[in-house]
Order: sequence, then C-alpha cells, then structure tokens
Amino acid sequence: MSSGVGVREQSDDGGMTAGTSDEGFAQTGEDKTLWDIATAMRKLGPLASMAQVAREAGLTPAALYQRFPTPDVLRSRLAEAFYDRLLSHAEQIPSLPVDQQLEHFLRTVGLHLALSHSVLPDAFGEMASPAQRERIYALTADLLEQGKQAGVVAADVALSDIAAAVWGLRGVIATADTLAPDAWERHLDVVVAGLRNPHITFSRPPLDAELLDRVIHRPA
Repeated sequence: MSSGVGVREQSDDGGMTAGTSDEGFAQTGEDKTLWDIATAMRKLGPLASMAQVAREAGLTPAALYQRFPTPDVLRSRLAEAFYDRLLSHAEQIPSLPVDQQLEHFLRTVGLHLALSHSVLPDAFGEMASPAQRERIYALTADLLEQGKQAGVVAADVALSDIAAAVWGLRGVIATADTLAPDAWERHLDVVVAGLRNPHITFSRPPLDAELLDRVIHRPA
C-alpha cells in the first residue's frame, strides 16, 4: 500500500446525507478501530498512504500494520465489518410494521453502500463470505414475501427485482460519487414507488432462481 490506500476521495460524513455517519456502528474494541480507519480513508482520499491513514485514525503505522499486515487484509476485514453491520441492522427490520419493512431494508442497504463506496475497491457484498450472503439472501426473500402477502408490494415483484434495485443503487452511488452523494436516495424513492404500484407491468420475465443465484454468488 505504499502508493496509497486506493479509495476515492470523499468528504467526511458531514458531506453525506443524515444517517450515513458511523455513529450507529459499534464503538468498542476492533470495531471502533475499523470505523476510525474507514473514516480516515474517506477523509484522506485515494492517494493517502497507510502511514497517513494510521495517523488520521489515531494509530501508529506500526500498530496499523500489526493488526492488518497488508492492504488486502485490511480491505477484507472492512468488508466483513460492513456486511456484519448491515446484517445486524437488517435483522431488526421484521420488528417494523410490514408496510415499512422492504423500503427500510433498501434504505439500510443504500446507506451501507454509500458509506463503503470510498473505502473499498468493490461493493462489500462482492467481498462477503458465502454465509453472509446466504443470510441476507434469505432475509430479503422473507421481507418480499411478507410484503406481497400484506398487499404492500406488487404481487408480480420478484426477488430478482429487489436484487436489481440494489444493483441500481450501486450504480447511482458510483456515478454521482462526491458530486451528489445523496442522489441514490431520490432514485430509491422512484424504485419504492414502483415496487408498491399494484398496476406495475413488466416487459420481461424475472430472472429465475438458478440464474439469480449464479449472479449473486459468482466470485468477485
């Protein structure tokens, strides 16, 4: 990592939408260290060295290398932490009223994607473990089915449509980047309106379960 940490330049948390800070993340032990590092990486930008990141995060370079010997180890651990935190938040969503669940889930995903965008070279979902992916996959399917049964999600919406909504969020976040870091929220407003529209029609059939599984679980 001598040439830099390889992240896009982005303003600190105040430059993103309310709720996209790390305040909701764990603040003890290694977790706190990881979020301090992530905040430093967002602040310093893609050309920062490991030593600069360490100092900005309140660590010595030696302490950072002791915990994370290589850039790949650091990125892998950050991706795991982002995904664990997403799961922690997402698994609380079924306690909400059913008409809020799917939208809240998608906004939670969007917030985590926006936070990790300038820290990780790829979406953290692509760096997740198979077990992490299975958990979020199952939760998404449950939220969709409950929404359809309650009549708050259009009956023809398929699991692949929810996956495509997330892919769309990633695209908007990457395209708007630091110029409009909250643009994904308006995009999601449009997506949610479509998911709820009982008169929605589709020009193509959804991806079948086998093909969707191949897309989601293909190697990064």
